[in-house]
Amino acid sequence: MNVLSSKQTVARATAVVITVTVISKILGFGREAVLAAVFGASQVTDAYLVALIIPSLLFAVVGAAITTVGIPVISEYLYQEEKRVQLDSLLWSSFHTISGVLVLICLIAFPFAPWLVKLLAPGFSPEQAALTVGLVRIMLPAALFMGLAGWAQGVLNAHKHFLVPAAIGIPYNLILITTIFLSGIFWGIKGVAWGTVLAIASQFFVQLPVLRLLDIRYRPIFDFQHPGIKKMFRQVLPVLVGVSVGQLNVVVDRIMASGLVEGSISALNYALRALQIPQGLFGASLITVLYPLLSEKSAAGSLDGFKEKLARGLETLAFLMVPLLVGMIVLRRELVAFLFQRGAFDATDASMTSTALFYYTLGLLFLVWRDYLAKAFYALQDTVTPMFTGIISVVVNIGLNLMLVRHMAHAGLALATSVAAMVSCVLLIALLRKKLGHLGGKNIFFEIAKITLAALLMGIIVWWLNIEIRYPISFLTHEISVFLRQSLASFVALGLQISVLVCTGIVVYACACRILGVKEIFYVIELIRKRIKKA
Repeated sequence: MNVLSSKQTVARATAVVITVTVISKILGFGREAVLAAVFGASQVTDAYLVALIIPSLLFAVVGAAITTVGIPVISEYLYQEEKRVQLDSLLWSSFHTISGVLVLICLIAFPFAPWLVKLLAPGFSPEQAALTVGLVRIMLPAALFMGLAGWAQGVLNAHKHFLVPAAIGIPYNLILITTIFLSGIFWGIKGVAWGTVLAIASQFFVQLPVLRLLDIRYRPIFDFQHPGIKKMFRQVLPVLVGVSVGQLNVVVDRIMASGLVEGSISALNYALRALQIPQGLFGASLITVLYPLLSEKSAAGSLDGFKEKLARGLETLAFLMVPLLVGMIVLRRELVAFLFQRGAFDATDASMTSTALFYYTLGLLFLVWRDYLAKAFYALQDTVTPMFTGIISVVVNIGLNLMLVRHMAHAGLALATSVAAMVSCVLLIALLRKKLGHLGGKNIFFEIAKITLAALLMGIIVWWLNIEIRYPISFLTHEISVFLRQSLASFVALGLQISVLVCTGIVVYACACRILGVKEIFYVIELIRKRIKKA
């Protein structure tokens, strides 16, 4: 009963995160579709995406690192009675530390913007580079709000509050969609940059009411000698390096893509956005819920409980990601056309993006597992191991980039990312087994083999059905175009086509898992039965 109750708690929390993430992702892809329609895969879009790297990188390096280190340490002071009295001091001292570090970094980065742009996009023309420098300077303050949003998210997650931190993408996307529309008419790409700052600031401010509900109110505490702060400082440097090298993969890809044909950076960006549907919606949502639970098990010294949660997380992530991986490969062209192909985003842009998506998707499971396994080390308060595996991953990625970009152009950059994720994942599993002992690898392997077989069967049927329904869909598009514009008729018909194929795939995959005896499907069936009985 305790195991079932624990599963239900995780399922409920994950369902909450997924629900708001679905809304956020829909809006996120609305944002990307609007950006593609208004500005296309053009020079100004490339300039904006390169300029966005710098505040995003600062957040990933500082804000995300503090969040990652903060959850286990905050959990320690939250759940150990003798330390709870020091919690307020820890929270607000860390808040002031993050704020000070990010403001200092922004001030230093401002005069060095031209040098940073030259480093990130050496293939840009002088005019494009000048535009990018201006966009960088507009968006630098966003790094402060990114860090503060990460701090608030870490505090709320440690308190087992997941709804609002998961929903911060909703106001962010609404603000940006509005700004992109207006910028296309009035302000150009610089208006999008100002809108980005406003949208990122909203991610911090929407979390403040929940902090107040938890009676976490601002206090001017600057106790930099706090034991928890010292512990965070000791652990944060390896995380900073580890997160930095992870982000470096994206930076290296864009540096190399800047020397390829126009639109290569945008194609890689849009392909990554498409990949983030399953990665963010299911993978990140589940990891968000599991990470505080792993931290809690680690803080309580429950090694068996930790290993059980770890193994179950790997299996559940595979159960969710493998069919999505197969489905996205089979339907990659349809997905890209549905998400982005309208306005200035033409068939050539769609072809480049779907090619990149194919090679990125090959590494989907490894990308999600890598994040989860790194979080397992962080929950054990081991921040050094993920740093070393991250460095090795970047070396592999850069080496493969140099070899593959000559023959495969931007597709080679995407493939290198997938292979590097696989290498990192294998290293993390091996080192985790060395640290904790037996992880039940044989059981995990057989479970994933059954999941893969079910997903491949699903992929074959969806691929065949996709070919068979193309003529009816073309006929439907023609009929709908009598009432709607051709572009809108194609969008509606393509959406219907994808919906039919996805629903068919879900049914086939569920039946195949049931026949093969995949454990997760029985748990899903039990949850559905309980919901029906309750209804």
